[in-house]
This record gives sequence, C-alpha cells and structure tokens, in this order.
Amino acid sequence: MTPPRRSFDTSVRHPSRSRRRDGSLSPLPLVGRGRVVSVLVVLALATGGVVYRIVDVQATPDPRLLEEAANPLGDIVVPAPRGTVFDRNGRAIALSLPAATVVSDPRLIADPQAAAADLAAVMGVEAAELLDDLQGAGAFRYLARQIDARVGEQVAELDIDGIKVISEPRREHPNGDCSALAAVGRVNIDHVGMSGIEESRDGHLAGAAGRVVKEVGINGATIPGGLEEVLAPSEGRDITVTLDRNIQYQAESLMIEAVAGAGAASGVALVSLPGTGEILAMANVARGADGMVDCTRENLAATWSYEPGSVFKSVTAAAALSGRVVSEHAAINVPAELTIWEHRFVDTPPHPNVKWSPTEIIARSSNIGTIRMAQKTGEKRLHRTIESFGFGERTSLDFKGESKGILLELNDWNGLSLPNMAIGQGLAVTPVQILQAYNTIANGGARVPLKLIAADAADADDAADAASQQVISPEVAATLMRMLTSVVETGTGRRAAMEGYSVAGKTGTAWQPCDQGYECVNERDELIGRHHTATFAGIFSNEQGPALVVLVIIDDPEGEEISGGRLAAPTVRTIAEYALRQLRVPASPDFATDERRRAEPAPAPEPQQPQPLQQGTQVAGPANP
Repeated sequence: MTPPRRSFDTSVRHPSRSRRRDGSLSPLPLVGRGRVVSVLVVLALATGGVVYRIVDVQATPDPRLLEEAANPLGDIVVPAPRGTVFDRNGRAIALSLPAATVVSDPRLIADPQAAAADLAAVMGVEAAELLDDLQGAGAFRYLARQIDARVGEQVAELDIDGIKVISEPRREHPNGDCSALAAVGRVNIDHVGMSGIEESRDGHLAGAAGRVVKEVGINGATIPGGLEEVLAPSEGRDITVTLDRNIQYQAESLMIEAVAGAGAASGVALVSLPGTGEILAMANVARGADGMVDCTRENLAATWSYEPGSVFKSVTAAAALSGRVVSEHAAINVPAELTIWEHRFVDTPPHPNVKWSPTEIIARSSNIGTIRMAQKTGEKRLHRTIESFGFGERTSLDFKGESKGILLELNDWNGLSLPNMAIGQGLAVTPVQILQAYNTIANGGARVPLKLIAADAADADDAADAASQQVISPEVAATLMRMLTSVVETGTGRRAAMEGYSVAGKTGTAWQPCDQGYECVNERDELIGRHHTATFAGIFSNEQGPALVVLVIIDDPEGEEISGGRLAAPTVRTIAEYALRQLRVPASPDFATDERRRAEPAPAPEPQQPQPLQQGTQVAGPANP
C-alpha cells in the first residue's frame, strides 16, 4: 500500500511583506536617502562628542580629579627634635618641648557649625574664628599650632571626624622670653632659627626632619596593605654657650631698670672673664614705640657703632706709655684750653694752666691732658695701637650684622683726627670692641678672642681657639691698671668702688653726631641739646688678679645725671656684685674700700654738663668723663 503524500508549504513569510488576495506577496518597501543620511549624521556627531571629551579630559583635566588621581600617596613631615642651648653650668636657656598642633580636613567634617562650637569650648577661642577652616575646599588647614599639650588631648577626646591632633615641638625659654633674646636668638613657628645663635648655628641645632609616606584613598584614608615608607628624623645637636643664665637675667633686669630710670633710648651690659674671653652676660635693652623699655632682638652689643668718648682714653694712654713718651707719675703741662685748627678744646670743670701726671689726667678724665699725651705719641703710633686693640675690625664673635666700627686709614687723617680720636671722638666703636680692649688691659696686654660658644659644643672647625695676641707689654698693662684704679679711688668713677675688691675702670660721656654736628634740633629747626652716651668699663680683681670685666653703656639719657660716672658706674657695680657672688669669687681683705682710698680728697668734683660757649667757638669733644 502506498503511503499518502504529505504536502509542505515552501513559502517564506517576511515581516515587512503582506500576501495579496490572490496569494502573491507584496513588493519590499524602499528606504529613503534622507533617512540614511540622518542616521549617519547622528552617528558622526555622537562619535565626535566622545572624541572631544576624551581630548578635553587629557588636555585640560579638572584639578580636583587630577589631584586625586596623581596623589595617591600621603606625605607627612615629622619634625626633628631641636637641640637645646645650655648655659655654662648646664642649665637650659632654650629648649624644645612637646606641643599640640590641631589641623582639619574640611572634606570629612559633616557639621562645621557644631564642630566649631565644640572646638571653641576646648581651645578657648571664638567659634567664628574656626569656622572658615572647617569648611570649603582643601584637605588640610591649621586650626592652632604649638598649643599646650593638655589642650591637644582635650581636642583629641572630642573625636570629631576631619580633626586631627599632631605632636609638634615648641621652643621654650625657662628664664623668660627676654632671656638672651639678642645673643641666643629665636626660632620661627616652623622651628627655623631666625636670629642670634639659633640662626647662625641652625644647621647644628635643627637636625633633619623625617617623613612618613603612605598610600591613601580619595578621602585621605590610609589604604590597608598599601605602600608605606618611614624615614626617621635626625635629632639636632645641643650647644653650650659661655653665658651664665642667672647673671644674664640679672644684667637684663638691671639694664631695663637703669634705662627706664634715666629716660634713655637703649642700653647694653656685657660681663666677661678676661682670662678666657668668655662672655657671661650680653644684655641688650631698648625703649619701644609704646615707651616701655624691654629686651630687644637687635644685638646692639655687636651691631651698634657709636663714639665712645672718654672711656677710650685708656687706649691713648696705652699708646703713650708704649712709646715711652710719658711715664706714670711724670708731670705734663696741661693748659687751660687748647686750640687746634680753630677748634677750642676745654676741660669740665675748667682749670688754669697746670702740671698733671698721666695718672691724674686719666683720673680727672682731662681732654686737654689726653690730647697732650697723644701729641707726644704721634699719629702713626696712636693709629697702630688703636688697630692692635681690635678697633676697626669685627671681633671673633662674628655675629650676623656685626659692625667693625669706623676707623679712618692713617692717610685719611686731618689735623683734627689725632686730638679727636685721643678723647674718643671722630671714630666709631662697638660695645664688644670696648669690652675686648678692657679684657686686654686686664690680661696683662694679651688680647684674647671673645667667646660665646663653648669649645666642646662648637663645630669641629671652630673648636680650636684663636691664638691670643700681645698688644701691649705686661709692664704697660700693669701701669694702666694702676692708673685706672685711681679713676675709681679718687676720680670720676668713684661710684663703682666695691668693698673687698680692687676696681679699675674708666668713665665716658660722649656726644653723638646729631642734626647739626653734635647739636640736635627739633622740627622747627631749634636747638634742643645734645645726644649723650654714658659709659663705664670696670675691671674687678681680688688678690688672685683680675676676675671680671663689666661694661655698661646707656644711650641718650635725659635729665641731669647723664655722665658715665653718675649713671653707668653704679649699674656696673651692682651687676658685678651679683656676678662675683654667683661665680663665688672671694673678696680680699687687702682690697677693703676704706683701706684702699687715698687720704687726700678727690682732685676734681663730679663732672657737670657742658656749658655753652661763646658764639663762634667750636669744641671738638664733650664733657670730660
């Protein structure tokens, strides 16, 4: 039996075609050219937009995106502990102690207002002062630096997201902010030396900061297991200075009192051990714009050049004695007045033509007598002696900004140079140069370099002391010591006398150059007086020899007591009394004041202010002492 045949529909159905009634299919629809073009344009625009965006991001990226992409590492600087500045007895003058620094990341602070209120209550500031640093752009803001560590702990306990407390050292001065302000100096907020030894030895004290490098995410959080590198800080080295912290404090306090009491502009006090050149105290004070006297950052002891006046007469006497043109007790003709190049020199108080020995001339601080000694000495020897004492050059201290003073070359001298310089006018010196000169006299004529940094703490290149230099013979130095002792025993420096010690010294009351020569004028061009500087340099000895040199300079005092003998000498004595006790230098019964004083009265009364001269008369020097 043959199976039935199956029939199959072999037609293919197309979704876009329909079957007509007669069974045939309708033709395919045609796509228009315009539609094709439109599609191609749309595709081209889309592709161009994507390409433009890619180029834009690559050529001019958003800084925020760039920062987040380019800085996956967090870099934290770890400050190095700064070395301590110790005084000669191992007591700290400047040291670094732990402090707290509060920082914010505004990106992580959800409620700046609430955070500001909480922080203000702990930190003791107004909330408004903190708000700007708790909001806005940026990932790091300082809220407070180097505050008390206990306050930092209280801030940390608030546990505010976006607020961190980091440890940062703060420089402290146990004897107060005034202590050795100019000599030791200060650091800035970043612990970098800005003045004094802190600046000049910054590399020695500062050490090297460390770093902590961590891989962080966009929100600043450390990525667990990410890259981390730690470089430990290198601790700074300590420095020992020759200062005595207690003597320094006492000298500063007494100078503030003396300058304020005299209505003066500024003052300097220096205390040294003459045998070694070590400086025990270097006090610099000045009157501020508010009229108050306080310590000053400017190291006037090294940077201030001034005309020294009669305290410089010891150098003239040294030149004359070295040249053997005078002797200690041989009389010299001292006229009542002396005219040189139409300039008339006088003594205060005036006197007739007399004969005085060099000892009497120095004790009375006679201008005319000192000029007569200089004339016998000659320009060449006087100039050479001034240079040998270290005037006209910087000292071994080599402070930043230290002045070398003003000393004209011998070829530039004129007819008035010798008489003016003989009495301490016509040249400029610094206080440390004067200290060095009196150290030299106390040392038997040997000029020992001044020292402020102890050798065991200095860098290797500075550890070896510079060699001393013999400036004048021991015999001349001994004669000068006797002459200067007469200044205190019977002359212009009697207020510096001290029970139990032999005191040799010299007063100075100098005129300083002003608006019209040595005359000062006001805004109406009216003469208002002179600018004086009062000085006393004292050498204090016991039976073992010279133990201490103290120098006090008070600039531009007001009132009647403006002389070195009346104003500076008592301050020198007070500082020396304290320093000798501090150093435990015993008194010598043989140097009791009553036994050392001469029986005869003082040869001259205390100096008075200069009297005005007749019109047309010129004087090339101030009142004698």
